[in-house]
Amino acid sequence: MFYFLAAGHDPTDHAIPHALHHSPLLKIPVGGAEMNSPALGIRDGYYEFFITNHLMMSAFVALCLIIAGVLCSRKISIYHGEGLGRYQTRGRISQLFETICAFIRDEVAYPNLRGLTDKYIYYIWTVFFFILFANILGVIPFGYMLQMLTGDPHYSHWGGSATGNLALTGVLAITSLFAIVYIGIRETSVKDFLNHFNPIGWDGGIAMLPIALLLYVLEVLSLLIKCFVLAMRLFGTMMAGHLVLAAFVGLIFAARAAGDGTAYAVSLPVVLVGTGLTLLELFVCCLQAFIFTFLTVLFISSMAVHEHEEHLDDDPHAMEDAYQMDPDKVFEPGRISPSVGASHPATS
Repeated sequence: MFYFLAAGHDPTDHAIPHALHHSPLLKIPVGGAEMNSPALGIRDGYYEFFITNHLMMSAFVALCLIIAGVLCSRKISIYHGEGLGRYQTRGRISQLFETICAFIRDEVAYPNLRGLTDKYIYYIWTVFFFILFANILGVIPFGYMLQMLTGDPHYSHWGGSATGNLALTGVLAITSLFAIVYIGIRETSVKDFLNHFNPIGWDGGIAMLPIALLLYVLEVLSLLIKCFVLAMRLFGTMMAGHLVLAAFVGLIFAARAAGDGTAYAVSLPVVLVGTGLTLLELFVCCLQAFIFTFLTVLFISSMAVHEHEEHLDDDPHAMEDAYQMDPDKVFEPGRISPSVGASHPATS
């Protein structure tokens, strides 16, 4: 690594955010002229707003997610008749998305949220697919492709992993925290939600009050730390993957200082190892999206599904195989297509 840095190549250069333009789009005075905090974008007492490659990738991921959702939803058709033949998903991509959605709903959300699954599954799907798209698109070197096509090195940073930025993962964690609090209060009550942070209750007398207050503070901190860990885990994992790849590629530049022959000798094993690490990183991209989603569901269920679970699960047989095989019970055609509901009033 010493020779890598000595050669003038920074392994973190492609992993950190870079501004895509020279002049800031917005300048806001913050404090005095001596105030400087480059990490927060504050220079000489001004907050300077730039569009960075990570911000651009976040918008690009959102656009891709919307387009994929619209195109895949149009592949699901409802026909006249009875049974499974009425519901058909055409196209391998649409079938893949449908399979993933069914897995997240049946194997991740339902075992924890039970009767609340269909109520909040849309948020859970959105979180999973946004992180998945951001992770996978971050592996594709869009910037270097543009540099090769245009010959302009300024395009080299047009890309990157948006989830390798703590700002984005922090916003995702804050969104999960808001969902935990909102759903917990909505499905129980403000009183029950707040009492959840005191496992021993308030009826222990004055002698137990200090312990109850201490546990209350610890439980609140525990919830905040859980969401903080969500952000740090996703950020650290995605950042580490890019840094490891950069370190291996840097071995070629370090070996070139000793001669071109050494560089060629090192390049082959580096390419092989880099290919293996890239495949491993693709697996980690999917794994981290699953872990973030699973933990979010787990934290929501811990606040919204506890002693009131018997009231939330209106149909205990809703997910049985025999029930799923009858689509007329699972779907309400009137909700999906008004024309179908009108032509088949008996099925609704």
